[in-house]
Amino acid sequence: MPRRRRTSEETPVPPKKHRYNLRSRTKKALGSEEEEGRISSLSDEDLRARNKVLEPKDEPSATLNVSSVDCQTKLNRKNHHTNEFEKAGNIYRRGQAFVIRVEFDREVKSDHDVILLQFTYGTRPQESKGTVIRIPLDLKPTTKTSDATETWFAEVKNIAGKGLECAITSAPDSSIGEYRFYIETNLKDTDAVKRYEENESMIILFNAWAKEDTVYMDKEEERGEYVLNETGRVWTSRTWYGRPWNFGQFDDPVLDVALQLLLEGGLSDVACTSPVSVIRCLSSLCNSCDNNGVLAGRWTKEYPKDCTVPWKWTGSVPIIKEYHTNGNKPVRYGQCWVFSGLLTTMCRCLGIPTRSVTNFDSAHDTDSSMTIDSHWDEDGEPLEDMNDSVWNFHVWNESWFRRLDLPEGYDGWQAHDATPQEASEGIMRCGPAPLTAIKEGHVYLNFDIPFVFGEVNGDRVQWVVKKDGTMEVSQIDHSAVGHYISTKRMGSNDREDVTHLYKYPDGSEQERKVAKFVNRYSTRRKQNIYKLDTTKVLNFTVSPPDNTLIGDDMEIKVAVKNTADGPLKLHLTVSLVNAYYTGVAGSRVKTQTFEETIKAKDEKIVTMPVKGTEYHDGMNPEGRFQLYISGKNIDSGSMESTQISFVLKKPQLVIQVPQTIEAKEDTEATIVFKNTTQLVLTQAEIAVEGSGLLAPQTIDISSPIKPGDEVKKTVVLHPRKPYFWGRELIATFTSKQIVDIETSADIKVIRQNKDNDSDSD
Repeated sequence: MPRRRRTSEETPVPPKKHRYNLRSRTKKALGSEEEEGRISSLSDEDLRARNKVLEPKDEPSATLNVSSVDCQTKLNRKNHHTNEFEKAGNIYRRGQAFVIRVEFDREVKSDHDVILLQFTYGTRPQESKGTVIRIPLDLKPTTKTSDATETWFAEVKNIAGKGLECAITSAPDSSIGEYRFYIETNLKDTDAVKRYEENESMIILFNAWAKEDTVYMDKEEERGEYVLNETGRVWTSRTWYGRPWNFGQFDDPVLDVALQLLLEGGLSDVACTSPVSVIRCLSSLCNSCDNNGVLAGRWTKEYPKDCTVPWKWTGSVPIIKEYHTNGNKPVRYGQCWVFSGLLTTMCRCLGIPTRSVTNFDSAHDTDSSMTIDSHWDEDGEPLEDMNDSVWNFHVWNESWFRRLDLPEGYDGWQAHDATPQEASEGIMRCGPAPLTAIKEGHVYLNFDIPFVFGEVNGDRVQWVVKKDGTMEVSQIDHSAVGHYISTKRMGSNDREDVTHLYKYPDGSEQERKVAKFVNRYSTRRKQNIYKLDTTKVLNFTVSPPDNTLIGDDMEIKVAVKNTADGPLKLHLTVSLVNAYYTGVAGSRVKTQTFEETIKAKDEKIVTMPVKGTEYHDGMNPEGRFQLYISGKNIDSGSMESTQISFVLKKPQLVIQVPQTIEAKEDTEATIVFKNTTQLVLTQAEIAVEGSGLLAPQTIDISSPIKPGDEVKKTVVLHPRKPYFWGRELIATFTSKQIVDIETSADIKVIRQNKDNDSDSD
């Protein structure tokens, strides 16, 4: 089983208190017997009952009575870019006006009537805490009024007879979540107050369209991609085509679950104004290591029968639905790209611009040294169990916002991660860490910058373990980690390289300057590894067999170049190991040694053939391998080494569906899989989903799929409305022998000729 710092199924360590803990979590920690005399023990219900401004009032008088409230839901949701939510009701974005129309029992008289709007937030609303917002109206049209803080505004647009139309603008730093709405009426110079409580609450989200909001993005294309786009790509291999993922942030019950997680995380009302605190909460509760979060992680070769294996997921919505319907019990199981897709969904749902990002050769620094250690014995054999892991790839998230908690210069993309790796302030989460701080090595800032710096720019230190157990540094590799950092390009499904946002070019003067500066903050700074002489004279160039079909024989070629001025007598060792993508080694497949003499500036190629029968039995179903190569100078005893990973080629999965279909009409899509391998595939399944097209479903394939067999399965699409930007159907194939085969199809949904419904995006 691959190394994990702590799995979600182990007994959790009680979390340390931190700045974003709220009274709900604090009270649980203290225990009821310890609360008395320390904090107020008044319950939420009792506090609300004592708060007079929350009481409905209907005293007999000539004061206006509210007959009805029209929240103009359809118009407001369209203007606030929330009309795609399946959840009904009033969903708005902060810092932007929404319109309501109120009907009273008599004509509104601006000279005599007094009207006040009140909004309340949280379980303990209180005006002194900013969670009761009271805005008196000026009944002269086009005159703005505000609450006491002058951050919420109201403007009467029109008064006609018994009706009043009003625009309300919430503060651009409002707490996100649910608000209650009241209308108070009175007559001038009287105390006969009537208070009406609207049955419908409203939900306020972050607003990337409002310049005053910390999550504001300048370009419409950016907002469309990072807030509104319901599908995307997650890179798990070094290709231009990423893994399709259905974020589905507007599907039910995503919004309800996201808001519930903020309550479960114990965020204070003030903390809910900040994307920093919201992201730290979500990144901890998207995994299940603390407080029964949404998704449990697992990185084993075998999985229980009553679970979903990580590579079967095609999107976030089925995970969230399962969590919601099963009483908020953690869903089993996910790995890094699943955690990232889930967190992208949660953040986009709440209005925070977010994307999934993949770092290839991603280091896992376990001791805050910001370096990565690899170990070899004196004969050049890898000692895998002693190594820090370097994940073949690791997927995390970036969100865009201003960092009001840091000095100037750290706004923009912020890296954060829900995959459980190392605890941050006692809880399994990571970030948000400004990309600027990571690139410049400002590891003394919040949050978790040293860990992310190690992932993308840590130096790999190669150690030789002698027979007596002592160790010495044989080599320092300055460019071993942090490659091909990838995300989806705006407006297309192509890859965008963002490596330059995280680090200067490997080996450049700026990059080395940053690395040496960061070493001052390393837990192993006293070892002065950068003063050691580790001159490199061997260059290894590996030709991995990544075009070999899984199950077939393969051939591994390694070119070894001698860059020294004289000949070298070398003992070369090539070892092939079954591996997890986390960089943790599985079973050894084959090791072969070579004795070679290479002339100065010359190169030799060594070849290790591997038969399919040599790796079938121990192979992980993802078909991933780790290759270790070392070269020992027979005369001097010095040694140099390298390691790479690769994945064998897999059969293709194809979706056959028309490119254009009509809304509200059934259309068939056929999913085709042909077994082009020499393996018999058993326990096969096809998972398929498409936001707005098809609810997630799994198709079992009961019979074994023999070599050359073709499987065709048909699903019925029923798009609920036209979509100008199109929809995407996503499918994955898994079996006991091969996993992680995915495909997708773009589909344009048009209006029926007879359909007069104007509700489309």
